[in-house]
Amino acid sequence: MHSSHTTNRSSNARGLRGWMAVGAIALAVSLTTARDAGAQRSGATVQLLGSLGPDSLVVSILTMGQGEELFDRFGHMSLRVRNVRTGLDSAWNWGMYDFNSPNFIPRFLTGDTRYWMAGFPSPFLVNYYQRQGRAVWEQTLDLDRQEADSLLTFLRWQARDENKFYRYDYYLDNCSTRVRDAIDAVLGGGLRRAMTGPGRALTWRGETLRLAADFPVTGFGMTFALGPRADVPMSAWEELFVPMRLRDAINDLNVTRPLGQRALVRSEQLLVAEGKFTEASAAPTFTKAALLLGLVLACAFMAFGGLLSEPRWARVTFNVSASAWHLVAGLAGTLVLLAGLFTRHVFMATNANVLLGTPVSIALAVLILLPGSSRHRARMLKAATALALFTAAAALLSLASHAFEVVSPRDIAPAVFASLGHTAIAFALYWRSHGQGEPT
Repeated sequence: MHSSHTTNRSSNARGLRGWMAVGAIALAVSLTTARDAGAQRSGATVQLLGSLGPDSLVVSILTMGQGEELFDRFGHMSLRVRNVRTGLDSAWNWGMYDFNSPNFIPRFLTGDTRYWMAGFPSPFLVNYYQRQGRAVWEQTLDLDRQEADSLLTFLRWQARDENKFYRYDYYLDNCSTRVRDAIDAVLGGGLRRAMTGPGRALTWRGETLRLAADFPVTGFGMTFALGPRADVPMSAWEELFVPMRLRDAINDLNVTRPLGQRALVRSEQLLVAEGKFTEASAAPTFTKAALLLGLVLACAFMAFGGLLSEPRWARVTFNVSASAWHLVAGLAGTLVLLAGLFTRHVFMATNANVLLGTPVSIALAVLILLPGSSRHRARMLKAATALALFTAAAALLSLASHAFEVVSPRDIAPAVFASLGHTAIAFALYWRSHGQGEPT
């Protein structure tokens, strides 16, 4: 989760939003998720210098709701520190990055992103979200003088050039977890102790899809790209990776202090009213849509490739569409396989969905379109049929593997969709190879 805040309206800023939207989708299919890839750019940071009396510090958490773009749907969070005596007012946020830094896009896609934290004038930040039509909540924390002073000291220390950088991870290390951990540190671990125990049976995948519910195509890609680790139920502590979950969790939370328990949040107010963007209550499921669309495509593949293969136009339509199908499947599956093996996106590892698009599909996509003399067509058709049967068997194996997922069954939409398409193409090629027509 990052802030969408920017102070530069130049073409670089517009390019950033476009690239990050593409990055979020690529992260989901090659995968997350993207984050929420609309982080803040550098610039307009505030230097907090001078002596701030600890008795005059007011610490609060700012939670920003969903926005219009995909990368804004995951919310944002920052720590606000005000000095009522001097008037200094800053919002510290961990969503900073430099789009122009060397190899930014490759590092983002491989999970080796370099983000940092910085302080901004709070009114500047709040006004930005107001212009974006995104809600902003403020929860004032009940911290004593020592806790507030320790927190400000920590924030200043981390904002130094030698300390401010970190490797962003959408699930494990983002703007929300950084705020959570900073508060927990000044409370001597009190926040974590108060949140110890199982969660509400929420999963990483479910929360991701819920927040991106208005982007079904991207959501389908995320379902394909995320591996079984994303289906493990989260603990109450892990659920706080979502800013809005952290906001709700601490609102009525009592934390043990040296002098006994007391509420962590002193007061809450809505700084910017909620607009048209509201969170979905549950994650969408794509299985029914995948089954319906898969059946339609399967019937079309079998009709053009097998039963109606005599007209030349039907054979050409089948060849082109089947080749495109397997090319997309092969590239997507191979990218997810490579991401799970060679990148730091641990939630994409050991993903059975890689069986839906193996490198065999890429070879088949080329073979289907290869021209050949009449003497070689029969041999090429048999080879294509064998490869197609392999892809269909692999897809069915992936579908069957979901029956053994006893932790939390994932949405099987990609496996259903791919199995229907692969099987139909294999049937059509098998039909042809037994004398019912030849590929062009």
